[in-house]
Amino acid sequence: MRIQNQWRLSTVMAGVAGQRVCCALLALLGMVNVPGAAGQPSVSLAPFEFHHRAVMDQRGAYIMLWTPLQDKIVIEVQVATRGYVGLGFSPNGGMKGADVVIGWVDAQGQLQFQDRYAFALLTPSIDESQDYLLLGGYENDSHTVMRFSRPWITCDTHHDFQLSGDTVRVLWSYDEEDPTTSDRLARHDHWGSRSLYLRDPHLAARLPPPAHLQFWDVLSPQVRLPDGLPTLYWCKLYKIPNLTTKTHIIGYIPLIEQQNLQHVHHMLLYECHLPNSDRYLEMFVEAKGAQCYDQNMPLSWSACNTPIVAWGIGSEGEMYPEHVGVPLGEEHGGATYFMLEIHYDNPNLRTGVVDSSGVRILYTQKLRQYDAGILTLGHTVSPTHIIPPAQNWNTVAHCTAACTEKTLPDTGIKVFQGFLHAHLLGSSISIQQIRNGYELPTVIKDMNYDFNYQQARVLKKEMEILPGDSLIVNCGYNSTRRKMPTFGGFSTEEEMCLAFLTYYPRVNLSGCYSKPDMALVFDTFGIQDLVNNDLKMFNHQGFSEYYINEEDEKAVLLDMLSEGGTKPHNIHLADIYHNVVAKAPQKYFNVSFYDILYDKTTWQNNQLITTLQEMTMFGQHEPSCENHGRELIQGLPKKVRYPDFIPLKPQHQKCTSNLQDAEVHKPETKSSVPPPTNQSSGEERKRGKTPATTAAMIPWHPPKDNEIQRASLPQRDKGGVGQVTSSLYVISTLTFFMIVL
Repeated sequence: MRIQNQWRLSTVMAGVAGQRVCCALLALLGMVNVPGAAGQPSVSLAPFEFHHRAVMDQRGAYIMLWTPLQDKIVIEVQVATRGYVGLGFSPNGGMKGADVVIGWVDAQGQLQFQDRYAFALLTPSIDESQDYLLLGGYENDSHTVMRFSRPWITCDTHHDFQLSGDTVRVLWSYDEEDPTTSDRLARHDHWGSRSLYLRDPHLAARLPPPAHLQFWDVLSPQVRLPDGLPTLYWCKLYKIPNLTTKTHIIGYIPLIEQQNLQHVHHMLLYECHLPNSDRYLEMFVEAKGAQCYDQNMPLSWSACNTPIVAWGIGSEGEMYPEHVGVPLGEEHGGATYFMLEIHYDNPNLRTGVVDSSGVRILYTQKLRQYDAGILTLGHTVSPTHIIPPAQNWNTVAHCTAACTEKTLPDTGIKVFQGFLHAHLLGSSISIQQIRNGYELPTVIKDMNYDFNYQQARVLKKEMEILPGDSLIVNCGYNSTRRKMPTFGGFSTEEEMCLAFLTYYPRVNLSGCYSKPDMALVFDTFGIQDLVNNDLKMFNHQGFSEYYINEEDEKAVLLDMLSEGGTKPHNIHLADIYHNVVAKAPQKYFNVSFYDILYDKTTWQNNQLITTLQEMTMFGQHEPSCENHGRELIQGLPKKVRYPDFIPLKPQHQKCTSNLQDAEVHKPETKSSVPPPTNQSSGEERKRGKTPATTAAMIPWHPPKDNEIQRASLPQRDKGGVGQVTSSLYVISTLTFFMIVL
């Protein structure tokens, strides 16, 4: 089995996955003096402490290091070329509108360095406002190295891409030859883009000594992706290792099979909280698993709803801060049984795909100060989440003050990292926090969300949530290329709006969600009456041990263990609308809501679209507040309105000119970072040794290998009624399974 361990265990055990990149050639960078670039004094590469490191290309030839400072970012690129190198920032990953810096060492040994901008797919033009400050660079027998800084917010509003804490599409390029003139560039031989967080702290915390660190691999059992099925959610049950004392999970590493990088979209590992868990769950541990959220899935698994791992494509894994850990074992406040859920994507319908990917759970018996947990916020994953075609759309979801008031301790909880999740249409996600009628500063947001880069964000300052606080999850979507509506659901072509908050101290609260009042949704579409006016099919239901029928559970188990089991099939939640039939007005008489939604003329009514946007954002919602095990918290309001609060006044960020940056720049130097070596020496290979690496990271793969493009997904036309029977069973089952990633 060829597993790509995105943080090698040897690296983790050695404790080098910490917050800093150390050096192997300290003397080299500390001693090299480089002639200055044109118009620049001679500079040298003094030792410098870099906090982040990224391999930009699959070959490992382009390394980017950076450190975020208060007003600026310091960057160094180390590229295996003796030609020119480029780095840029783009609004969408393309050249148009990109802010680019180019550098090289010419034949006279002079360092050339230019701030450029791109109008289109042409050679970037030299910017009249040079807002990057060269700090040094050199060329040796194998590498070209450039170090420079630039303000986060420059005063060049015409050509510079202003940087922030949002996801940034970073462009990289290099060529084997220097430019023939200072203003003309040959087309680069190598190029690409990668999304990064430039401003956030490093994910990895300092690890405990190797003697205290153990691991537990949770891998899918040779799952075969069904031919002809573009999306598959696969679930399997696991039991924790035999532990003799309380232990803390302190992080995890994704283990993705190299050949299946393009298929593994996201993974969640859920805690299962159920009384008498051995009685109901033990028998499933050896089973291969089942398609999630369908009749294949045992009803008892609905008690698995508290995620401790939330991994999405682009993520390198997580390490918790030194003062927190997630407990293992029911007797210690954690869980004994876990459910792994993997979302597989196969938009090109490749055949013969078999996968054994999963996660490596890192745990220790050296306990942390606090037990940690994960709280899920967002829109209920259901067809009530409607996104019209050809729109820039906004969705909101509420975690109400009544929920936090009833579930949180007087001292509240402290969030130390967050993970934001949407699908292909997602363009922005943020969390507003309201306390005593006032909006607090937003600390978790990404206004440039990238579906192909889903990495948890460590907060610089912990976010405190107190009883009575309300939280609003805001998701932006770009459906301008869609011809038909998009609904909430599991597949990549459907949508989600979720946020996972990792916090301490651990409490019983697991999920806090909402969805629009469906009666108001129907009213917005002009539907005055329904043939079946019972809307309970859209309710969010809790779960209880009393719902389990043990004979049914054993029958499902036998089906799992049989040859082939039940064949997986497409689950499209919006199929339930086939069964919602209008009675009035006359023009909709005996017409299903599904047909209304998939009628192109429906979306030619701009007034309807405007009203639907206003109603779903600021109209009445139906909230849900649940404990571990999907136990609904009783005694809370069934309907809520958008909270009244005084909005936070936006703060204007002052720009910084290159001249100001040059005057105040004083390198914060402690250690230096050399050009990385990507292969072990011959002597080390002979001894069977693996050279120490400078950071824990995932090798990046080009977009064609692992990115899922919006245009690659099929447009769903009006479906046939033949799907109704299975979708009815799915919806009835989903009353227990509504909240998933």
